[in-house]
Amino acid sequence: MTRLYIDKQEVASSLPSDLKSWGDVLSVVEKNHLSSDHVIRHVQIDGQPLVQSDRTICPDRIGLFGKIEIFTSSLREAALDSIREANIFLERVAAAIPCVSSSFRSRADLDDYENMKQFYEGFYWVNLLLDRLEHSFRIPFDSLRVDGVTAREHHLKLAGILKKVIEAHEKQDFGLVADLLECEIAPLIPISGNVLEAIREHIGSQS
Repeated sequence: MTRLYIDKQEVASSLPSDLKSWGDVLSVVEKNHLSSDHVIRHVQIDGQPLVQSDRTICPDRIGLFGKIEIFTSSLREAALDSIREANIFLERVAAAIPCVSSSFRSRADLDDYENMKQFYEGFYWVNLLLDRLEHSFRIPFDSLRVDGVTAREHHLKLAGILKKVIEAHEKQDFGLVADLLECEIAPLIPISGNVLEAIREHIGSQS
């Protein structure tokens, strides 16, 4: 029988026998064992991280494992950590844009798919984070003003420009990609950082 631990405390009740994925396991834990202001931060399976650098542990059956350890934190702690990570990502993007734009204009390294993949995935994650923060902490995006615009207006503008970047990249219009990165995305990155800082202060005021 698989033993379940949450924050180093063993859970007396056993996991349902029909669980087929880690998503099923986490859903059971969230529904039955976590309060609404706590989230799952880390998972270990028989002493190994569930998500590793090159793979995720994939089960044939959940019951084959001896020990599942779930580590949690408050929603507020997770939010503040995520905001810090988002700001680190934005700083890296700002530093990389001149080099990436130059590569697109010179048509050098146009096969550097990994850089653009990380760019898209990073902004997708930031957008998801903003959506989650807005709903979890009731952030007033329509009235929260940063650098002369509301958080909602900035969020929508950035999403629209990112869509243009993706479309230009798919059409292999590399000059347009470079222009959008330098002239549209780069000026919005400091505002994005300021929006995140305003959200961080709003969350802090709720403590």
